[in-house]
Amino acid sequence: MEESEKAQHVDTIFTEVDHAEPYSVFSPALRTFLTYFLGYAMIISTLTATIYFPLIPILSTQLHVSIQSINLTVTVYAIAQALSPAIFASLADSFGRRPVFLCLVTLYAVPSLGLALNRTSYPALITLRALQSIGGSAIPSISYGVVADVAPVAERGSMLGPMLSTCNGISAIGPVIGGAVALGTRGVRWVFLALFIIAVTCLVLAGFTLPETARNVVGNGSVPAVGIWRTWWSVLVSKKSQREEVCDEQNSAKKRQAWRAANAFASFRIILYKDAAVVLWMVASSYSVYYTFQVAIPVIFDDIYRYNELQIGLVLLPGLAGMTIGGIIAGKLVDRNYAVTARNHNVEASKKNEGFQPDFPLEVARYRNCFVFILIEMLLVIGYGWAVHFRVHPAVPIILQFFICGTSTLLSHTASALLVDIFPEMSSTAYASGQIMRCGLSAASAAVIQPIINAVGRGWYFTMFSLFVGTTGAGSVFMSRLKGMKWRQKRHSQQTA
Repeated sequence: MEESEKAQHVDTIFTEVDHAEPYSVFSPALRTFLTYFLGYAMIISTLTATIYFPLIPILSTQLHVSIQSINLTVTVYAIAQALSPAIFASLADSFGRRPVFLCLVTLYAVPSLGLALNRTSYPALITLRALQSIGGSAIPSISYGVVADVAPVAERGSMLGPMLSTCNGISAIGPVIGGAVALGTRGVRWVFLALFIIAVTCLVLAGFTLPETARNVVGNGSVPAVGIWRTWWSVLVSKKSQREEVCDEQNSAKKRQAWRAANAFASFRIILYKDAAVVLWMVASSYSVYYTFQVAIPVIFDDIYRYNELQIGLVLLPGLAGMTIGGIIAGKLVDRNYAVTARNHNVEASKKNEGFQPDFPLEVARYRNCFVFILIEMLLVIGYGWAVHFRVHPAVPIILQFFICGTSTLLSHTASALLVDIFPEMSSTAYASGQIMRCGLSAASAAVIQPIINAVGRGWYFTMFSLFVGTTGAGSVFMSRLKGMKWRQKRHSQQTA
């Protein structure tokens, strides 16, 4: 089919659905609330991981164990962080977002309190950190699912950008404050109590205000939520009769999908689809840039610039600020690029019927101008490596960190948005597959960084790392733009058949 015929075909499709029901009936005000509430809720995942690092020496002294033993708790946390989303994201896609979200926050709050009360037990530390990870790590997957439920493809960036920036902004200052509190109180109790308070606040807010959004439970929001899918506030003010409640429950049960244990492996199966695999590589490789720098920065500023622990903590802030701003820019570009691509194909970007996305070039829309950002990221990383190699003034690598983390975050969030777009029926599960890939590649990157630096030096290490991440990332973007829509359409047709 010629390009002009394709455009005419897509335009005809959207014209036919002009009078279809809206993609979502949730109000703009509620969407705004969900944007910032989910950003706050997501710090349960991000802050819990980063705030722990300044506590390692104190925990080693308090529990009378080695630093290596405390590092083992980091490994256990990371394993749970990779596996938890695979289970709970698929459960949220099948059973509904709200009940799973409340259970996860509760599961996170209890061990957080336990960690605050634990004074002497190392086995308790490992167990409670694992439970913390299980409870908190799946929250971002469910948050992405909520965004996919209430926001059409053309408008998702307006939610994703502020949501991620809220999360990153709060998480950026968390480790510094946590380290200061731990040093000031000569213990970790108040740090874990702060995490417990955050969890309880999140649980209360979600209980009273978070609506059920899963489209297989409430449709576009027009199907009444019943039972455990209702907010606590609606239960308090409801005047429904028991007969109406039972009727709504039966109708809702017909829409929900049955969850089986095999669904927990859905995130791993997604990795095997061609259209998903190339997007997942972009998600993982761009995120590994940020993660690698988080691992490298403390060592670099200790060995080369002789910074103390507090100064190193402050040096991490520009990179985290770059993440926050990168998330804001990514959200705006995601919507703008979609609108431009839709206009180029003679399709109004305001058309919101998600069911016709297989006929729209989502990969071209999301990855518009992406090669430019990949090239910028490569040059920045190479420049950073040689800056620290030649021991230039610390202001230079600190400024470069800001732009490197901002660019890598922009690329990672853009690819994550595309990943959710191409799996509209299982958006939380799709995001969980991205988390599996991110954790795997980032762990590998962290494992090899020091041996390679010892062998070739920092300048050549960051040059090789930049070329590897940049060329493979550009290759994945090229394949997505070239073949992604065909692979996606083929997958959809096979699944439908």
